[in-house]
Amino acid sequence: MKRFLHIISNHLLMMKYFLKFAPVYFIVNFLFCIYVSFIDMLTGAYSIKYIFNGLFDGKSVKELLTFLGFVSLAMIVRHILGAISAEYLSATSWVKLKAGMKKVVFEQARKMDLVYYETPKFYTDFVWAASQSDEKIGEMYNSWCVFVARLSDIIFFGGFMIANDVVLMLFAAVLIIIRLVLNSIVVKLRYKMNVEAKPHERERDYVSRVFYLADYAKEIRLSDMHKTLFKRLKDTMSKIWEINDKAGKKIAVLWTISVLSTEGFLDFFIYLYLCFKTLVAKTLKFGELASLTGAVWNFAYRTSEFINVLTDMSEQSLYVDNFREFLAYEPKIENQQGLDASEKPVTLSLKNVSFKYEGAESYSLRNINLDIKPYEKIAIVGYNGAGKSTLVKLLMRLYDVTDGEITAGEINIKEFATANYRRRFGSVFQDYKVFAGTIAENVEMDFVADDRCTDIEDALEKSGFSDKLAKLEKGIETPLTREFSEDGVNLSGGEEQKIAIARIFAKKCAYVILDEPSSALDPISEYKLNQTMMTLSEHKTVIFISHRLSTTCMADRIIMLENGEIIEQGTHEELMNQNGKYAEMFLKQSEKYTM
Repeated sequence: MKRFLHIISNHLLMMKYFLKFAPVYFIVNFLFCIYVSFIDMLTGAYSIKYIFNGLFDGKSVKELLTFLGFVSLAMIVRHILGAISAEYLSATSWVKLKAGMKKVVFEQARKMDLVYYETPKFYTDFVWAASQSDEKIGEMYNSWCVFVARLSDIIFFGGFMIANDVVLMLFAAVLIIIRLVLNSIVVKLRYKMNVEAKPHERERDYVSRVFYLADYAKEIRLSDMHKTLFKRLKDTMSKIWEINDKAGKKIAVLWTISVLSTEGFLDFFIYLYLCFKTLVAKTLKFGELASLTGAVWNFAYRTSEFINVLTDMSEQSLYVDNFREFLAYEPKIENQQGLDASEKPVTLSLKNVSFKYEGAESYSLRNINLDIKPYEKIAIVGYNGAGKSTLVKLLMRLYDVTDGEITAGEINIKEFATANYRRRFGSVFQDYKVFAGTIAENVEMDFVADDRCTDIEDALEKSGFSDKLAKLEKGIETPLTREFSEDGVNLSGGEEQKIAIARIFAKKCAYVILDEPSSALDPISEYKLNQTMMTLSEHKTVIFISHRLSTTCMADRIIMLENGEIIEQGTHEELMNQNGKYAEMFLKQSEKYTM
């Protein structure tokens, strides 16, 4: 009973969403299902009994024709309602439902902490919810409609049978019990099969994505990586087949037993009983025999479908368990309310900060103590894996520190409202993304107000994109990528990077964080951009990461990280005079730059 109530609870949750996004279709279709069940009983068992008994009992032609006219009218109404529900309400309602469910999933994903995306369990739940929520809610609603229809059938046909012969319901009870027991075992087997297959399906889906994403197209064509991927896909599909084969054999045996024991063995005894009542006991008329034979067949068939849909609902409920888990993830950072951060730069302090990614054995940062003064220009350098990007992510509170604290103006950044605090930062990361939208939208990263167009064009000029922009007929309204538009423009890596950098110039912020912002630019363009950046950021605190150490000469202070610890800091001149790790890195690169 507890399991049954849990299944009902899960379905009611999803039906609440369906009712919210498509209320008219939800109600009309439910009522239509009940009406159809009534019509099936009326035009089937009841009509056969009425007509046969009427003919034998001598009813007038007028009475029979009046009854048939009423039945025909009921059928006409059924078809009209069916056309309205299936052809009109269904088409429009499914669009609303899918849009609504996508919004629910994406809103939940948007507010989740970044750390969750590095947690396999969350990512599996998220992918499952995002890819199947609208599909599954549709399946569940269809199951509910079948549930209501078949339950109505059982009530109408069962009521008809009880009114004519109570013993028939005893046979029906045995049928239901057998099917429920066997189906419950099938549900558990299918769930176990899905759980075992899920990791392999994730690997299969990854390989599939690689082959249609443009990000991987060049590498696949310029290497033999496709062979490795095909091998992985073959192995993965083999494992999925083995899991399905093992479970499928057991399920097939159970279904065979279920069908033979109910639709075969029990049906035989039911029809034998009806023949005895008619031919030997002579307590049934031929009209009742004909109608009860049809009613029994319909009751057995509809009961079988009812139990099958219970099985489907039980399996669908297992999906809802994942959906509930996804909705239950609570952010610790995102959407947090609190104080408003200062609109002007204040001192940012890292006090004995250490950080370790979830699931990692070692720390990415250890015992970092650092004060970044207002309007200071800080360069963070170090080899790959030193912890540079992690440090700036902690400053923007994309993650929370594992140990220690970060303060802004002597206030722990956890005390600030997350969204308000982050609005004080403008940032460009080395793995920046350009979205399928207009240039203006990609710079503003929001809806574009009419009075913002000039500021956006100015930001693009500062980032060095003005020459390219002048060649585009639609200017800042030019769509990027051809994802949605045939006349969309695909930019080079350097051009895309200038779009990303323009976001900083267009945003009013107190702090600028640049994580390898000019990696796709040539050295001359990079040098000009950095000069522009420093000039225009005079009244901002700037923190930038760069592997090209010619850029660091412009910084007020350079912080060198190694293995998650600060090993050197000072001006360019001071660090060169120390002749340490920074000087070693700089001298190795110096021949590549024109100073």
